[in-house]
Amino acid sequence: MPVRLLWKIFSRMASVTILPFSALAWVLRLMPWISRMAAVDVVVLMTAPTGFAHSLSGPDMLRHLYPGKRCIFFIASWKYEHNYKVGLLWKDVDVVCVPRFITAIPYQHRVIAIPFLRWHDTMVAWLTQQVVSLASGGRGKFQKLKELHQEALSPGTALMEPLRAHSNDGEACGVDVVTQLQLLQMRAPAPPIRLPEAIRNDIVPKLEGLWRDAGHGEKAKICCLYLRFEKRESYTTRLRNSSPLEDHLPAVRLLNEAGYQVFLTGDFEIDSNTRESFKGDFVEAKILGIDNNIYQLFAATEAEIFIGTNGGGDLPAVINAIPSLYLNWFPYSHGRRNSWVYFKSARDEAGQILPGRRLITDFVRDAAASFGTLIDNTQEEITDAVACFIEDVKNTNAPDPYADIAALIPQDTQFHLVGTRLSPAWVRRNIPGEDVAMRA
Repeated sequence: MPVRLLWKIFSRMASVTILPFSALAWVLRLMPWISRMAAVDVVVLMTAPTGFAHSLSGPDMLRHLYPGKRCIFFIASWKYEHNYKVGLLWKDVDVVCVPRFITAIPYQHRVIAIPFLRWHDTMVAWLTQQVVSLASGGRGKFQKLKELHQEALSPGTALMEPLRAHSNDGEACGVDVVTQLQLLQMRAPAPPIRLPEAIRNDIVPKLEGLWRDAGHGEKAKICCLYLRFEKRESYTTRLRNSSPLEDHLPAVRLLNEAGYQVFLTGDFEIDSNTRESFKGDFVEAKILGIDNNIYQLFAATEAEIFIGTNGGGDLPAVINAIPSLYLNWFPYSHGRRNSWVYFKSARDEAGQILPGRRLITDFVRDAAASFGTLIDNTQEEITDAVACFIEDVKNTNAPDPYADIAALIPQDTQFHLVGTRLSPAWVRRNIPGEDVAMRA
């Protein structure tokens, strides 16, 4: 009998056997929340396939759609997913990571969940709905995360007007979840998310000590540097990857000279030589000796500026409206509010570098980069972009000197919907005839 068939039989039998125990474990893990569910207005359940970004965008969207309501956001979690500390960030929503009762089995370079996640999550969604209904006497509203997203875009909601305004045909233009969230934030601002004061007070003295040991007298400003690197062997999964860490080091030096202590988050680690070179100017969880989950949230929510790429780790900066520079930005149609973007370059199928003007006109809607091969930002590009950003961020309300270049991007894109700006450094390098100095 073929190995594949044997595996299929085994995995299904094992899933059927374990599923009742998973159901019992799930209900038991909901029990501590019964009293809260008795008075709850809305319960949202997040299941697979979702990542870190959804564990942040979901609660934030929930508090915007139901302001003043008692809300619970359950995350069906296991050890291969999510930052289980995210619940500490919220004061106006209960965010709870509920561990799944599953077994993980490695198989052909993948991790297979037993029982299957699809089976498990269908079951826990039904069970959670029943528990909410019984606990609240039928008063509490239950939604899966997908249904919450659909509600945000339903006819008559606050999001539809701006979406139609940016559409050429009067219909609402399509947006991703992050853009939905940004539109909600722009129409009804909410308090920033932060870790509890006790945790912050434990971390801050350690950071200040490192900064002083590095020879600085004044209190440091904080910059969060988020570098995403997806390791899976798939071209499409690498479209939003960062350049290597070493290509960012000269820019880190610039930030240090401008008074910023740089917090590294994401998928890279600082090696021992780099750690020694920068001392307390460039930090990560290991250097501080704190839990990495806590560190990642602290760095992204306490930062005064954010530099990074398009990935889940930027959501705290988005939620808190932190001035941001996005490097290696793609797709070209996407955007973030209160931000500047520096796009990836690209080669066409013949190997020729594509002009910047074509990237933001002819290929702006191609989210799969089927037109060619994307090129990561070089060390020189990153340094130039950060140097411009350090100056730009001193006056975030100043008129955009390159609004006419940004206007080349179609108006019905997410880029314009949230008011994104082009990095002056990108314009200078990629649009012939443009000179930053002439527009200063």
